[in-house]
Amino acid sequence: MLAVAVLIVILLGVPPVRRMVTRRLKSLFSNVVPRLLDVLQSPRKIAEGFGGILCLSLTFVVCLYACVRAFGGDTSFTTVAVVYLTANAIGSAAPTPGGLGAVEASLALGLTVAGVPAEFATSSVLLYRLLTFWLPVLPGWASFTYLQRHEAL
Repeated sequence: MLAVAVLIVILLGVPPVRRMVTRRLKSLFSNVVPRLLDVLQSPRKIAEGFGGILCLSLTFVVCLYACVRAFGGDTSFTTVAVVYLTANAIGSAAPTPGGLGAVEASLALGLTVAGVPAEFATSSVLLYRLLTFWLPVLPGWASFTYLQRHEAL
């Protein structure tokens, strides 16, 4: 991490690179900041955002717990929630789309450490990722195609 930090400092010391980075970040923040300020000024929108994230996370934990139980794993809901939240944080740091690979490995390892047999943990995680990561692609693709065909996009 130190090497990456030194590389960033060196690159930002070069004026053409610094101008390019500044220009790109300026365009990004010029679009994001006004929308963020609109959200922050409305308590209702803040509550909707937090409520949505909470419900989504809770639904994913319930799905993972159901997958563990379906394969015969016996662990508490709280343990599954902690494993999910930890693996989700690790997946957010992974440089792959959707944390692909890192989330699966973290979930399987976390469940195994929590006492679920490795074969049950692996099967549960693969079923969970199929249900929450891969299967939603099909209706999303169908919806996108439908909306494009009807010139809504």
